[in-house]
Parts: sequence; C-alpha cells; structure tokens
Amino acid sequence: MQNYDNTAAKGGIGTLCAHCHKTHEHQHGDEPWARLLADAEPRDHIVQLYQDQEFLNRAVCRFAAGAIENGEGVILVPTAAHWDAFRPRMESLGVNVKAAQERGQLTVVDADTLLPQFMSHAMPDAPVFLGLAADVIANARGDGQYPKVRWWGEMVNILWEQGNAAASMSLEDQFDRLAHDHDIAIFCSFVMDNFDGEVHTRMLPRLGENHSHLIPVEDYARLETAVSEALREIVGADEARVLESRLLSTSTGRFHMPRPQALLLALRSMLPEVAEAVLRRSRSLYAESGAR
Repeated sequence: MQNYDNTAAKGGIGTLCAHCHKTHEHQHGDEPWARLLADAEPRDHIVQLYQDQEFLNRAVCRFAAGAIENGEGVILVPTAAHWDAFRPRMESLGVNVKAAQERGQLTVVDADTLLPQFMSHAMPDAPVFLGLAADVIANARGDGQYPKVRWWGEMVNILWEQGNAAASMSLEDQFDRLAHDHDIAIFCSFVMDNFDGEVHTRMLPRLGENHSHLIPVEDYARLETAVSEALREIVGADEARVLESRLLSTSTGRFHMPRPQALLLALRSMLPEVAEAVLRRSRSLYAESGAR
C-alpha cells in the first residue's frame, strides 16, 4: 500500500452525548465535538456528517492533534487532496508533522491506494481488510511505543460518494469490529446533509448500528435553537414542551448525539409527518442563524 512519507513502514435511536461534554486539562475549542475528538477513547466509533471542507479539516485535525498531545499513535487514511489540507492545519495547532511521522507516532496511508486492495465484486472482503488494517495498527504501535492508537479514514465516504451505500455500511461494520478487536478509537466522516429527510429515515438509523457517537453539525448551540424554534412553530409552544419531554425519554441505546439531534430522530420515528416539517424549518433556522 502507498503511504505518504513512508510512515507506515516506520511505525437504537440514540442517547444524549454525555461523553461529548467530558473535560480535559487543556481546552480543545468551544464545541463539544472538539473535546469528544481530542479525548477519543478506545472502542469509540465516531461519525461526522459534513458538507464543507473547513468543518472536516477542523474535526480531523483536532482528532489527530489530540492523539499527539496524549502520547498516542494516530493513523490517518485520507485522499491526497485532503491530506494536503490537513497538514498545514495540524501544523497551526502545534503539531510538528514531519517529526511525528519520523518517530512513527503519525501514520498516513493513501485512501485511494488502500481501498482497492480489499474490495472484491464492489464489496469489502472482510478478512482481507481486517488483515491489512491489523498490520497498519501493529506498525503504528511501534513495538509498544504507542499502545493507544486511534484511526481516522475516509474510505467509507469514498464508497458512499460512489453511490455504493451497501459497501460503505459493510465497511463501517468492519471498522466497528476493528475498534473492539484492537481496542482503538475510530473516527470517520461522511459528506451527508443532516437536514435531509432521507438521511434521517435511512442512513442515521443504519449508522446507529455501527457507531457510538454522532457529530451531526458543527454548531450544537445553533442546532438546539433551530430545532426548538422549529418545533414550537410547527406544533405550538405547549405541545412542543410535552413532545420534547416524551420524545427524549425514549432516546436509548449506544448511539450518543446532541440533545436536539436525538429529538429529531425520535420525532422521525414517532411522528414522521411532523418530523419532516420540523426538519425543513430547522434547516432554514440553522442556516439563517449562521449568516448573522
């Protein structure tokens, strides 16, 4: 497989995201997702939905910089274009990328080169993938120098953007297995619109089967305001209070997410027609608040 700078050779519906609010001795940005990514724990399997390059850059680089700060090994599996965007941002966060690669703490593998090595008939071959990934993880641990390792990659998103959702979700299942078998944190990112009704109906429930945490948008406070205002507009203030309490009480399971996102998904499950109207209005309010 091709490795940038030859580094690999060196080395349910959902629950509220309590883990997103854990503290750290250093500040890692104002957003809860920044702290979640900086302090990612073994067996976490985090998924980000994004639509712009800057949000992707911020999230991935916070994840990688957090690993470096914590003395962990980190594996990045980006496309060449995304690595070109990540590297300067990591440097701006205080990471000496070249030094981290030279000591084997940072491993960067080309996603477009690795992906075809385990695909067979348009689907991932699980044993081949798990074997290749295990070798990358073993190298990243460097004979025990970095026992804790975390992995971000976008091979699942490459398959998603190719229109091969079945292969993308199958690979996510394998990544979830990888996280548990090798005791590592996994982070992946999808180009996906959180305010798309089809995403809520089809993809988010599926992602809940093989992920532990969801980062649905960049600004959780704006999402909270947008969803609350949209619900009040659609059903009225009194009914909105009753619905929020009832719907959030049903939010159980492994898939942790911000409160307003759990509310949207619970609403989709119980009152789909109302959910569609609330989702459309939430999109408008979220966009308007960001333009102010």
